[in-house]
Amino acid sequence: MKTRSGSLALILSLAVPLWTSLQTQAFAKLPFPDGEYFNPQNGEVRWHLTLWEEKNKYFYKNTDLQSEKKICLTNGTASGNKNRSVFTWRNKGYKYQIAWRPQDPDVVRLQVINPSGKTILNELLKRQPGEFEDPNATKC
Repeated sequence: MKTRSGSLALILSLAVPLWTSLQTQAFAKLPFPDGEYFNPQNGEVRWHLTLWEEKNKYFYKNTDLQSEKKICLTNGTASGNKNRSVFTWRNKGYKYQIAWRPQDPDVVRLQVINPSGKTILNELLKRQPGEFEDPNATKC
């Protein structure tokens, strides 16, 4: 009986620090890629993506420059770690994901996944230098 209680104490003593460390990491704030991004390819730009954070909420606004259709999403969720962050917004069964590495701050990967789980858009977008020029850039 003494061995069992000793083993249980050992397991608990190892598990508590591990659980605490995982909890801290899970609630740690990930860096966010605020800014405007475009996908210059062959002299044409199709996507104008604006990302911003306000009052601990993540915002996503994307414009298809060919069709002029826009989508603006709020309440994105963060996952990943300090080396690679993934921000996800959901709308009508679609997932809109931005993957970003702070060590490459001027590039994000935009993925759109349809309700059946198929990736229908997978693009690298580059940051537009400077601050938001349009005062409506960070408004939905």
